[in-house]
Amino acid sequence: MIQFHPLSKSIALALSTLLTVTALSGCGSDDDRKTPTTQPGHDHDHDHDHDHDEESEVTAELRQGRIMITEKNSNKAYVYSLAQNKVIQNLDLTGQADALQTSPDGNYILVLDRTNQGVNFYHSGLEIEDHGDHDHPYARDVSKMPLQLNYTRPVHYQTYGEQAGLFFDGLGAAGNPIDNPTQAAGFALVTDKDIANGKLLYQKLNTNMHGTAEPRGNYVISTGRYDTVGSPLADTISVFERHNDHYHLNQTFDTKCQGLHGSGSVTDFSVFACSDGILSVKQTDDAFSAEKITYPASLINNQCINEDGSSSAARIGSFVTNHHHNYLVGTACGQPYRIDPASKNVAPIVWTSNNSRRVVSYDFDAHGEHLMLLDDAGTLHLLDVTQNYKQVAALNIIPNGIKNYSHGGPSLIVNPNTEMVYVMDSESQQIITINPDAKKIESKMKLAFAPSQLAWFGVKTVHDDEHHHES
Repeated sequence: MIQFHPLSKSIALALSTLLTVTALSGCGSDDDRKTPTTQPGHDHDHDHDHDHDEESEVTAELRQGRIMITEKNSNKAYVYSLAQNKVIQNLDLTGQADALQTSPDGNYILVLDRTNQGVNFYHSGLEIEDHGDHDHPYARDVSKMPLQLNYTRPVHYQTYGEQAGLFFDGLGAAGNPIDNPTQAAGFALVTDKDIANGKLLYQKLNTNMHGTAEPRGNYVISTGRYDTVGSPLADTISVFERHNDHYHLNQTFDTKCQGLHGSGSVTDFSVFACSDGILSVKQTDDAFSAEKITYPASLINNQCINEDGSSSAARIGSFVTNHHHNYLVGTACGQPYRIDPASKNVAPIVWTSNNSRRVVSYDFDAHGEHLMLLDDAGTLHLLDVTQNYKQVAALNIIPNGIKNYSHGGPSLIVNPNTEMVYVMDSESQQIITINPDAKKIESKMKLAFAPSQLAWFGVKTVHDDEHHHES
């Protein structure tokens, strides 16, 4: 989960002032949006009205941010201005986009290319620059950064605070022997500052594996694989400590995590989903300890019926978090569970009376007030977390349902500034905007192409009710 952290005081104050000006002037409404492009060296000596109009246009752009949308079966990408309600820029991507991820502070989008083994970075074009005696906002074109990562198979991307762990699976030789990987796995530590500086810290691991990496300040908790044949899933957890421009292996836990898939971090804990339970790693200052949390009977006794008709044992395979909560939510066979690592409690969340329905995508809204569950019928369920996950709305957002959901359905993209949520409907060539507070579909963005991925980027604003968890 992306978490919100404050800007510098001067920048936050500048943006707050700009937003106040916008609110008082009524700028940024649907009938008052213009192309918000300014360039460095802009002449500030124009008449007052022109300055105010331009400032309002730029402020509206910064307030809402932008989304990048990729086109299905193409290397084309489009920049959608939320303030202008239209595509404002076309991009020819380097390689292809298998996934889009937002950088921890929101300034960049990472384009993950698993076919050509690379990661490229694009700046939102939105920023606030320090001009000495004042800060100045800019809304420029989206631009590709010089930085490019060329490690093998970028897959899992885990954000915690102002850091993210990007895991590269590597490739295995025939039969998947541990002692002869074609390419070893590894992880990169991602921060917005390091993207801007053009270099990310990378750690090579012992062999290929489908693993994950959880960043925690000067440490990264990542995975290892010691089974010599069979599954490429990781089975062991290690702690790596940063030493300037590299990492040292700090410790490896004896407690195994067979079939490891999925991880997440909250406050003092990072958790990893195993085939037989959850491995919980607790951080106390610079010390780490691990223990296994057993799955409840309701999960263990459940057989998961897959899309192809086959069955498999249910297990948690992913998590979502929100910085307002000290717990995680995970899903097993399309059913949500609340995981509290402090109390070691794993409990099912009741969300439907229809046993045939399953969750394919899920997340919290920006403030953590609602748990959002998108099911295979295309219905988005809004559950109030303060009322024991009572359902407060069920929105039919993809009427034709979601097909081929084995690896998850369309992602729920949360705007940290406006709290709106965006869901892609590729078949109908549109993006649906949901307002969780109003519990309704806000709008539908019609596109001239079939979208394949989308992600938000821009300048994150500060919310008054934020709680900051320091690792």
